[in-house]
Amino acid sequence: MKKLVAVILIFVALVSSGQNNIVMPDSVNQVFTNLRGGVASSSLPQAFINKFIFPDFIDNELKDVASKKMKNINYFGGSILGNFNILLAEQAKNSERKSFYGIGFGTNTEANLKFSDDLFNLTFYGNQPFTNQTLNLDKSNFNSLSYSYLEVSYGQSSISKRNKSSFWADLAFLIGHNFSTINLNEASVFTEQNGAYLDISLSESSITLSDTSTSNLAKGFGAKLDLFYLRETENSKFLFSTENIGTIFWRNSEAAFLDTTFRFEGLKIGNIFQLSDSIWNQVPSTDRLISNKNPYKSLPVDFSAYFRKDLSRLSFDVLARYRLFANYLPFLRSGINFNLQNVKPGITVSYGGYNAFNLGINADISLFDSLKIQLGTNNLLTSIFPNSSSSLDVYLGLRFPLHFLLYPM
Repeated sequence: MKKLVAVILIFVALVSSGQNNIVMPDSVNQVFTNLRGGVASSSLPQAFINKFIFPDFIDNELKDVASKKMKNINYFGGSILGNFNILLAEQAKNSERKSFYGIGFGTNTEANLKFSDDLFNLTFYGNQPFTNQTLNLDKSNFNSLSYSYLEVSYGQSSISKRNKSSFWADLAFLIGHNFSTINLNEASVFTEQNGAYLDISLSESSITLSDTSTSNLAKGFGAKLDLFYLRETENSKFLFSTENIGTIFWRNSEAAFLDTTFRFEGLKIGNIFQLSDSIWNQVPSTDRLISNKNPYKSLPVDFSAYFRKDLSRLSFDVLARYRLFANYLPFLRSGINFNLQNVKPGITVSYGGYNAFNLGINADISLFDSLKIQLGTNNLLTSIFPNSSSSLDVYLGLRFPLHFLLYPM
């Protein structure tokens, strides 16, 4: 399990989960690119997570700090993603409608985990402190997913005297690299008083993995659809989006479905989630079903609503987000930016997602009247309270007219 957590954290160590860089169609042909990602947890302190990001020994004192923060159910998640898009705008003469066309590509790697306090303690303390006890692992769930995509975009804007309404969609072809899903619906572990054996009970539990027999990066293919609606007035914007409606068809995946109780001896409990060895090889074949199949795996679907109000010297915004199939709690963020000449510094306050309260800073920078840079972090508290804060992120976005790419200065 410790190795599994390390893999999740390596996926998401160096980049960001920026919630601020909302891309909206503009009146000019433009290029935009974003790098986003990060890690967050409802319970794990950042000082604990850092031991996996920057490999180091986890002492008992830090384990105790993390263990005391555990709730009955805890959440952890992270992602790393990047994209590059070109968007073209076209308006017919004497028309109040404008069309948008675009093409882009990107990559996305993400992982999320829902786990009980008993699962954490079992993973990092082992089973010895819990002899003659039954540890509850119910409702624990882990998902990881990695894919790249090529997308095309199309949209239209309708302009009136009072407002502007835009609708656009992205349709993407996906290449699946890897995925895994571990679901422990009902699970428990009992350690005999003298540590002679373990009784493991699994009910309605499963593991599904993409093909592990090949290093081929194209292990699956699929498609996804993103939908956006934007309404603008002179000093306000409202955006509603539904993203990642889609699925990937995985070739030669492997699945194990378990509904059994069994006993084994002399095996480290830390290997419980490794399909290729440990527990799964000890389960009697009559008590498990292992099959090769070609599953369709749905993508985590994002629902977002964004509102921004522009005033003379400042602007404020509110973002609400929810994700399906991602062990994600409802997320709410509010921010304020100060309208200076070429720089718009801002602060944000957020709650939800994979963690609780967050305080962040960001800046929108304009250069050469056309190049726009957006950068920031959603969590200032990490550097101040590493044993209390539970997330780490930065984000970077660039946006500039297409002629900058074709005819650089």
